[in-house]
Amino acid sequence: MSPIIRELDKRGISFKTVFTGQHRELYDDVKDLVPEPDFHLAIMKENQTLTDILSSISLRFGEILRSENPDLLIVQGDTSTVAISALIAFYEKVPVGHVEAGLRTYDLTSPFPEEGNRQMVSRIASYNWAPTELAAKQLKKENVGNITVTGNTVIDACKNFNYPISYENKVLITLHRRENFGEPMEKIFSEIDLLAKEYSHLEFIFPMHPNPNVQKLRPILKNVNIINPLGYSEMMQLLSKVKFVISDSGGIQEECAAFGKKVLVCRNTTERPEGLDAGFAKLVHTNIVEHFNWANKSPKWSGANPYGKGNAAKKIIDSLK
Repeated sequence: MSPIIRELDKRGISFKTVFTGQHRELYDDVKDLVPEPDFHLAIMKENQTLTDILSSISLRFGEILRSENPDLLIVQGDTSTVAISALIAFYEKVPVGHVEAGLRTYDLTSPFPEEGNRQMVSRIASYNWAPTELAAKQLKKENVGNITVTGNTVIDACKNFNYPISYENKVLITLHRRENFGEPMEKIFSEIDLLAKEYSHLEFIFPMHPNPNVQKLRPILKNVNIINPLGYSEMMQLLSKVKFVISDSGGIQEECAAFGKKVLVCRNTTERPEGLDAGFAKLVHTNIVEHFNWANKSPKWSGANPYGKGNAAKKIIDSLK
């Protein structure tokens, strides 16, 4: 959202931001890129469920919308925060603008709960900003209206850093998907540690997510450099240098396109198939060893970025104006 926030600020459009408070330390990683939020909901508590998140956000966010009476709520992506906030805005008769609209796997279990979240938001959003033509096509198929193809704002953010690209003997790892918790993640960790031992000339770097379901598997990774989560600019600088990426993240698939890096996607399916078609992403789920050389032997990727040219925020605000 930071490119959109900058664009609103640049054009003198009044706005306020709400931070729900999930993983405060992850907000600290981007605090230099966005203004201090006007509202902190501070909903985080240990081992909270999706239902806990829903109930914690609902009451407080409804009060904010009633007191502020905004003309529009802008949400981005497919988190539970996005789905709940959009629903509350719908109930309060506040129009919703959805950034990154139209991503689909059409499998409600993968990713869970994100696939359900984004499908629900599409039903109630007044503005649907699709990052790609495929995303727009999927929205049209669902009879969703008011669609604008914009590219993805994450490319705007990457372009803003302008880091030089190299392919050092480093492998970046990011893993946090809810549907991978438990046995799948154990297998992924075990295969990564096996590879880190075999390919000792490569440094496997893992900025580990704070979720306890990820943290509890830390002892498996004896040959991996586990570090604390990085600030966003530091993370993008690291991405610009590594040889390739192993991840179950959605956003990093787009960031890999911006930096010309291949990514082994530890999932059964992806709502970003454009990366598969372009040749820099490969679905591997828990079979890292089997597909490792696809990325290791020829890590460089060059081609037209399927996620846009880095002007998505401008297109989004142009469509609103």
